[in-house]
Amino acid sequence: MKIKKTVLLLFVAGAFQSFSFAQSGPKQFWLFVTHTQKINDRFNILADVQSRSEQNLNQINTLLLRTALAYNINDQHSIALGYAYKGDWPDGEEYEYEHRIYQQYQYEFKIKRIEVQLRGRFEQRFLQDSGSHLAMRARGFAAVQFPISANEDFTTGLFAGLQNELFLNVLNRQYANGHLFDQNRPYVSIGYRFSENIETSFDYGLMADQGEEKNTFNNVFRISLTTNF
Repeated sequence: MKIKKTVLLLFVAGAFQSFSFAQSGPKQFWLFVTHTQKINDRFNILADVQSRSEQNLNQINTLLLRTALAYNINDQHSIALGYAYKGDWPDGEEYEYEHRIYQQYQYEFKIKRIEVQLRGRFEQRFLQDSGSHLAMRARGFAAVQFPISANEDFTTGLFAGLQNELFLNVLNRQYANGHLFDQNRPYVSIGYRFSENIETSFDYGLMADQGEEKNTFNNVFRISLTTNF
C-alpha cells in the first residue's frame, strides 16, 4: 500500500506542478471515446477514438484511432498489445500521419471507495514527417476517481477525477523532439456514472509539450465517454 500511495503522490505532484505554469495560452477542444468489449473472462478488445480541434472549432486538427487485444491476468492486472493511427493537420492543410505499435500493462485497485488506475505503455512510433523513422516512447499514467454523490457501491452517481500522464522519448529521440521529455498531461474532471457500463465526464487539462527549442502549454477542454460491455 505504501508503494501505491508513493506512486500516486508523485503523479499528483507532477500534475499540480504543470498546472502552476498554466497561462492564457492556446486552447484545444478534444472528444475522447473509449470502449472495452469483453470477449471472455480472460480477453478484452480495447478501442478508443480521439478528435482534437483548435480554439476556433472550425476543423479537426488531429484524429487518433487506437485498438488493442488485452489479456486479464486477474481482476486487477492486465496486459495488452495494440496498434494506433494518428493523423495531424498542423497548419490546416498539410497532412502528417503516424503509425504506432504498443505494449501495455495496467493495474486497477480501490482505496476504500476511491478507484485507482495505474498504466505503463511502451510505443514504437513510425513517424512519417521524419521519413518513417522508428522512435520509441514510454508513457506512465495514473488516475483516481472519487465518488461525490453516488450509491454505496459506486455503480451510479457523480464523481470527480484527477489524472496525469508523463511521456518520455527513450530511443531515437532525434526523430521526435530531440529530448528525453516529450509531454506531460494532467487533468481534473467532473463526471457522471450512469451504470457500471457507461460514464461521461468533462475534463480540463494542461498539455505541456516539449518542442525542439522550448516547451509549449496548451489548455485542453475535453469531453470523455467511456463504455464497457
